[in-house]
Amino acid sequence: MQRLGTLAVLSLTLFACQDAPTPPTESFQFPMAVFVQGKPNDFWDAVLNGMRQRLNLPGVQLETVFFTAAEREGAARRVVEGDWRAVAFCAPNDAWAKQTVEQAIQEGVPVVLVGADLPNTTRLGYVSTYYYDAGRRAGIWYAQRVSAGEIVVVAGHPVPCAVSEFWEGFRHGLLFNRRLTARLIPLSDSRNAPSVIQKLASEPRVQGIFMMGAEVAQQGIGVARPKNCGALSWRESAKDWYLARQIDLLVLERPEEIGVRAANLMRNLSQGRGGDLQIVYVPYEWRAR
Repeated sequence: MQRLGTLAVLSLTLFACQDAPTPPTESFQFPMAVFVQGKPNDFWDAVLNGMRQRLNLPGVQLETVFFTAAEREGAARRVVEGDWRAVAFCAPNDAWAKQTVEQAIQEGVPVVLVGADLPNTTRLGYVSTYYYDAGRRAGIWYAQRVSAGEIVVVAGHPVPCAVSEFWEGFRHGLLFNRRLTARLIPLSDSRNAPSVIQKLASEPRVQGIFMMGAEVAQQGIGVARPKNCGALSWRESAKDWYLARQIDLLVLERPEEIGVRAANLMRNLSQGRGGDLQIVYVPYEWRAR
């Protein structure tokens, strides 16, 4: 009888083992994507580096898509129809961008905006430098430093709307001195910065030049007169200009931290954590004499 009992237990054990579910052969995947209207450069390289560091997790796959204005429709289809757990998105603030975000949200895809906000959309996150605040502080700095004349902002930046937001803040800050006027010169090609700045430096009324954008500053730093010269950059090397007194004001962005903060939101949203809009402004470094 004892032998029969032992055989029965063994039989039941083998039967149970046969019915046990086999573990999946493929690991669970978390596909995520970053869609940017623009061209790759060192600003976006730094943002993506921060994202990859934060999303270096088992199963996470991060795809990057840069697209032009002519490629918008194809990009929109990929945003909306892709099997994404979360999407980071950057495009100019217009009807197409808002519609793309709304459609993605309706399909159940959490969207985090990076660099450029799209107000009045149901996006779940926005991460950027606070360009308006940086511009306003720069305007106040010039208003306190220069008695009268004209301050010129020569600008070019890969983030849509960054220049317009900075300029709006700059004008508001400059109002602290009614004897100062301001002029914005947006550049579509930063290689034109040296000739533009050289011409401005010869105009007696111009009492200060601010170069907004790392490449504009890099191109124009050699021809800008040291007096009342400022720059906004995202390259650490810009600190050398300040230390060498080539510029008196430096606003230094932290694009890698923008990527880290955006990735935090994407990770949480992909796991069902958080459903309310979160706006994150990454602090910039400020150096002024």
